[in-house]
Amino acid sequence: MLEIYVESLIDLLCENLHSEVEIRTQGRSVAVPGLTQVEVRTEEDVLNVMEMGEKHSHLTPDEANTESSCSHLLLIITVECTDIVCGVTTRGTLTLCELAGSERISKTQATGQRLTETASINKSLMALRQVFSALKCNALHVPYRNSKLTHLLQPCLSGDAKVCVFVHVSPDVKDAAETLNTLAFGSSIRQIALGKAPQNRTPAKTTKAEK
Repeated sequence: MLEIYVESLIDLLCENLHSEVEIRTQGRSVAVPGLTQVEVRTEEDVLNVMEMGEKHSHLTPDEANTESSCSHLLLIITVECTDIVCGVTTRGTLTLCELAGSERISKTQATGQRLTETASINKSLMALRQVFSALKCNALHVPYRNSKLTHLLQPCLSGDAKVCVFVHVSPDVKDAAETLNTLAFGSSIRQIALGKAPQNRTPAKTTKAEK
């Protein structure tokens, strides 16, 4: 579990609080070496890990929200299942990404470090829009590396996965402009086709006797 805070990757499960990690890329593979991994077996285990990581994330109150997220959060769950009959192993990765909302500086009245955080969030969300726009028109180049957020989400958006996006809007009339902007963003995403995701299977090992 990690957060993207002002274009820095923070390991939220590391004992050393605010420990930074880096992205490593090899071909289409994107990894974060050194990121803390915790084995989970039940739903309760997953929730406990999420609660632990959330306690270490950056939250700051402002004029718009009593608890305003200063970063994007990613929870990466790797699942491996082996068929005991045929021996085939299937692997999959579930990436849950909570995006910090785009905020108008005039409304939040952000200053100092909070202003830097807001500007970084808005910049990374703009990079995500650029990626979606490129995918929508089947562009030859998709600018995944314009931000840490889009770079990390590259495996999810490059046709090797299924993607589901939820948008959260405010029912308050004073937030109408942000609500309409968010709904337009969600509507645009619906028009993107990533193709069929491949299955990641490892066949059973054949013994010499079976040969």
